[in-house]
Amino acid sequence: MATFFTSDPHFGHANIIRYCDRPFRDVQEMDEVLISRWNDVVGPDDEVWVLGDYAMGDRSRGLGYLTRMNGTKYLVAGNHDRCSPTEKTGHLHIQEYLDAGFSAVVSQARTSLPPYRRNGNGLHVVLSHYPYTGDSHTEEDRYAQFRLRDLGTPLICGHVHDSWKSTHSPRGTVQVNVGVDVWDFTPVSAEDLHRFIVEQG
Repeated sequence: MATFFTSDPHFGHANIIRYCDRPFRDVQEMDEVLISRWNDVVGPDDEVWVLGDYAMGDRSRGLGYLTRMNGTKYLVAGNHDRCSPTEKTGHLHIQEYLDAGFSAVVSQARTSLPPYRRNGNGLHVVLSHYPYTGDSHTEEDRYAQFRLRDLGTPLICGHVHDSWKSTHSPRGTVQVNVGVDVWDFTPVSAEDLHRFIVEQG
């Protein structure tokens, strides 16, 4: 079993193509490429953490794609997910996401990335839709009350789309964006992510 991470596919969201200059003719092509690239790397016995903003527009259509996508899927809710804690009634929609195929819906998580080389050590990371600092196409850090406190643990996130792939927080902590816009629209494996974090120092 392998573990993968991804974020911000925005299934069904036509405007994201222009907003992030995605190389697709229309939303249908985008959705099909995202599903295909997911299944190219994720096997039936693997697991995938989706760090928010899974679908927009016709969300029911986007949620319907889950049955076509390999692996056990976990959602860390983002601001555009109907089940997000940013929504006053977000808690009322969690079951909708579970019924569609997510095995769990959370607002944050902590996990360990496996070693990326023989005899190496694992790496503890925290997962959130939001980085410690930084936002997409704006200088203001929105949703401040939903961001994790920076205690020095590397952070895996989304939210910033194509603004950056990795950066350091003001404290110097590595934060990595696993959004599809900076990872060739493909989930990234835990081992590759661990290696990437080490390379960022």
